[in-house]
Amino acid sequence: MAFNIAVAGKGGTGKSTLSALIIRYITEELDKPVSAVDADPNASLGSLLGLHVKSTVADIREDIVEKKVDFSGMSKDRYIEYSIEESIIEKDKYDLLTMGRPEGPKCYCYVNNLLRKYLDKVGTTYPFIVTDNEAGMEHLSRRTTNNVDLLLIVSEPTIVGALTMQRILKLADSLPITIRQKLCILNRVPKDGIHENLQQKLDSLGVGISAIFPYDQEIYDTAACGASIFEISRENELYRKLGGFLQKHLPASMLAKTTVSRI
Repeated sequence: MAFNIAVAGKGGTGKSTLSALIIRYITEELDKPVSAVDADPNASLGSLLGLHVKSTVADIREDIVEKKVDFSGMSKDRYIEYSIEESIIEKDKYDLLTMGRPEGPKCYCYVNNLLRKYLDKVGTTYPFIVTDNEAGMEHLSRRTTNNVDLLLIVSEPTIVGALTMQRILKLADSLPITIRQKLCILNRVPKDGIHENLQQKLDSLGVGISAIFPYDQEIYDTAACGASIFEISRENELYRKLGGFLQKHLPASMLAKTTVSRI
């Protein structure tokens, strides 16, 4: 089964950037394929990876619910499966599925059930799944994904960020899925480190920080130019620190460089 990494946090924390860097590290440094899922309605993961997303699962759901579809002799199940497969962007070392905007008031259970089956299938053929989630983790709460092996909660180094991390931790505990490990990350930390008031707040909330990643000018410049995260230097400080973090928290069996075939 795939090792499932989910990244969560509110907008503006660099969550999607870290998700893209994790995908790069696994594919380039560990030489293993990744099934990437962009479950954030903002849908920025594709852009960070240098991709142009044309179709999302939300588009498929809407077409089915609004009955805008001519199945052309296909069963509904087969049409949805085919549409999901067609919406995936395939690269040499990773694939990307973009969920799109959140569900509306209508019932999408039928499509979600088929999506869950597809993701279950992916979990048996890829060594890694990396999911970029929104703060509310709707994708996880609707059980449209497998159980999570590693949940990374990303925040900027502020009091508001600390409170958000605490809320996400509580939400994660209430979800009807198994989350085997939850780790909190402070991102974009200035050179002077964490402010004393913030550390006191984290301590009072009982929020432990597992990693501190610095503000990075190269990554900012890359994002400002709209370039792919694959264009940053492999010697980049944040990239190296993220690699060390992953080496520490991924199972030893997943760190060996043995490429696994995809679907």
